[in-house]
Amino acid sequence: MSLRRGLLALMLAAGCATPVLGAQPVVLNIAFSVMPPWKTIDANGEAQGPYARILRQLAAQLDATPRFIQCSLSRCLQLMQLGEADVALGLAATPERVAYLDFIPPGLEEDSRIAFFMRSTDQRPLARYEDLAGLRVGVTHDRRYFARFDADTTLQKDVALHTAESMRKLVAGRVDVVIAPVLHGRSVLAAESLAQRVRQMPLQAKSYGGFIALSRLSHWGPYRAQVAMAINRMHAIGQLDPGRQMPRTPRCEQAMPGSRTPGCGYDAAALRP
Repeated sequence: MSLRRGLLALMLAAGCATPVLGAQPVVLNIAFSVMPPWKTIDANGEAQGPYARILRQLAAQLDATPRFIQCSLSRCLQLMQLGEADVALGLAATPERVAYLDFIPPGLEEDSRIAFFMRSTDQRPLARYEDLAGLRVGVTHDRRYFARFDADTTLQKDVALHTAESMRKLVAGRVDVVIAPVLHGRSVLAAESLAQRVRQMPLQAKSYGGFIALSRLSHWGPYRAQVAMAINRMHAIGQLDPGRQMPRTPRCEQAMPGSRTPGCGYDAAALRP
């Protein structure tokens, strides 16, 4: 009898020594760089726009609280590289970023075209990629557009912190053309009251596409399978479409401001590095 108890004790000890996946994180840290119309900040400093909605829905699928970290594009990339932010949306899936970001399919159901904008008074043609030769092109720091353009070292690229800054340079004659995602470019022109002074050119290209990116150093890394399943569930019910309006649930509407309610906003505690 004592031998049986001894064997049972050894089996239990062996079971306890087996590595066990820890408790799933309760907070989803989201790197959030402003990029209208998809990512905006309202008057209360809270993350808004279609991408914010999608990321809140991802948190709801994971039964986690979304915590938005408002940052510049460069800072957001750094946070993702260090694992200080868990997920981001709207980052181009370039080869150098794949080293520290896991772009989880399927991608968003959105207009992923890249457009070019010139002054309305500029009559130079821009219908072919070759027409960019000799033009000063306004680009945003650390933003990627499409492979041919990003790798082209023959073009004159003028770097700005934001697309709005590039558009202001355009109307001032300091650059000849601005590159931007088509909807983002139009949104910036409207916000800056420049729509009458700038026109979209015929030249367009397809971007890398939009995916939810998971930091490879994230605390959610061991739960990558659960994150992927959540994204697939969202795709199946149409929640990866940025143009689809989704009503807030009564549970979120009744949540106390600043309280940790899984799937609902937690922007009052957002970091602003």
